[in-house]
Amino acid sequence: MARAFAPGHITGLFRIHDSTKEPLYTGSTGAGFSVLAGTLTTVSLLESKSLDIVVEYNKKLIDAPVTTMVARTLAEKYDQIFRARIEHESSIPIGVGFGASGAGALSTALALGRLLDPKMSRSSAAGFAHCAEVVNHTGLGDVIGQFKGGVEVRTHPGAPGIGRIVSIPYDDQIRVVLAGGQGLRAKKAALTDAAWHDKINRAADKLVESVAGHRSISTFVDCSRRFAEAAGLATDRVTSGLNMLDSAGLGLSAQVMLGDSVFCFCTEEGTGSAVDILSKLWEPHEVIVTSISAKGGQVIG
Repeated sequence: MARAFAPGHITGLFRIHDSTKEPLYTGSTGAGFSVLAGTLTTVSLLESKSLDIVVEYNKKLIDAPVTTMVARTLAEKYDQIFRARIEHESSIPIGVGFGASGAGALSTALALGRLLDPKMSRSSAAGFAHCAEVVNHTGLGDVIGQFKGGVEVRTHPGAPGIGRIVSIPYDDQIRVVLAGGQGLRAKKAALTDAAWHDKINRAADKLVESVAGHRSISTFVDCSRRFAEAAGLATDRVTSGLNMLDSAGLGLSAQVMLGDSVFCFCTEEGTGSAVDILSKLWEPHEVIVTSISAKGGQVIG
């Protein structure tokens, strides 16, 4: 048995890079941050005559194509047959833009990699997670951000060890309030539809450079807002939420990509106001108070 943790990840803006057919080199540039709300994964292996992978998410059996692909790919690489029980314990919901699939994939790759090859590097394990995300069209840049931790600008696309990241400095006392719901167009469609692809990339072209050239939380938030508006991704609920946060002096807020969701950076004293505002538009259980995770995904113990 092995366990690993991966933080959630929030993307504020991104540009798609998919001209290559090699998943390790496919990805996104852009900016985002990792949060302590994340996924702890336990992987247990039993002998079996055929490869069998069972995945649970908060004690419920789920169809998890990304996690399953990670496990199958690792099994094939090491020529192993086993029954794997993969248990995700997560404080982030699926499908709202908080990096749940990336966290599940990365923590699975780290834990299963430890069992199959104790000498496997973190970046090698993360490569399996990144490729599974790319192939399943569930993410392009979450895994490399979750691998690094902190607040990041992704300056070159690709998996950890291939893509490049620079850090954005931040106050380690800063708090993060997230509100997330499903309802935005399917992520797969937004990442693969040619019209959306072009619209997203046109919106991101200069903004990614702006964040990389002026690395601060305020620049990141400003460029994230401009990106959402230019790409036409903002929902009515997101727009209302951001306007209400602005009116309350909580303007370090923007839309989460790609969700009907928002993030808000605030002080400890400001979290109550942010939660109250966002709970008027999202269900209380859809609002999460967390912090930036300085560390990326790690094997536990």
